[in-house]
Amino acid sequence: MTANAWTTITTESLADEATLVRRLIAEAALTPSARARITTEAAALVTRIRAGGKPGLMEVFLAEYGLSTDEGIALMCLAEALLRVPDAET
Repeated sequence: MTANAWTTITTESLADEATLVRRLIAEAALTPSARARITTEAAALVTRIRAGGKPGLMEVFLAEYGLSTDEGIALMCLAEALLRVPDAET
């Protein structure tokens, strides 16, 4: 990642989210047909995942440690903290 990219990430992480999202949507400049194709592909992906008969690891994990339990909340906080810790590659 270039130094310029890090500057952008640092600067944009402090920006107003609603304003940033509107700007990024405008910059993406998706045509109506591209937007429709993306929406269709995303809906098909969700349908395929939901149609799978066997629950995935995340579903099993959440069934065991849901956010309605103290353990589930602690694990989710730990997971979020780990996602925020930079590593050599990122």
